[in-house]
Amino acid sequence: MSAFVETEPMSQRAQQLIWIVAAAFAVAAVDQITKFIIIRAIPYGSVTFEGREAVFFFFTHERNTGLMGGMLHHKPLLVMIAPLAAIAVLAYLFRHLNAGSRVQSLAYGFVAGGAIGNLIDRFFRGSVVDFLQFHFYFIPFEFPWKRYPAFNVADSAICTGVFLLIVTWYWLDRPHVSRTV
Repeated sequence: MSAFVETEPMSQRAQQLIWIVAAAFAVAAVDQITKFIIIRAIPYGSVTFEGREAVFFFFTHERNTGLMGGMLHHKPLLVMIAPLAAIAVLAYLFRHLNAGSRVQSLAYGFVAGGAIGNLIDRFFRGSVVDFLQFHFYFIPFEFPWKRYPAFNVADSAICTGVFLLIVTWYWLDRPHVSRTV
């Protein structure tokens, strides 16, 4: 009997889960660390828009009780149901991921990690900490989000992940493309 036990190579689905969990953990960790730094460095509500009318980007400390951009902040039941619906959608989408696609695995992990980061905020803080603020002051006409709503690392990861998932699902459906994009 040999001292070494031969093991079978890890399945593609198991490798995919490792990539997803690693990406989700990394996003949630970076999100919570950056929020911790902002909470310690910038008192809530102390950075205002006044005096920054001609500044493209700055850090702020805002709390969001609604969804993206504060939507539905006056409908707390919907705000609590939306993340649960998103989790159901993620569970459904997992079945449709290409097990050989690292990009899809990372993208899925970005979405999951972002959702986890914002859910941690809602559960422990009662609202989501937003701190990245952009103002498109140089655009010569008015539009609703010229001063873009503040957001955070989790929001960025969710948007990036959704974009990558859409692109890879479209791309992987092409007959001439490798199935491991």
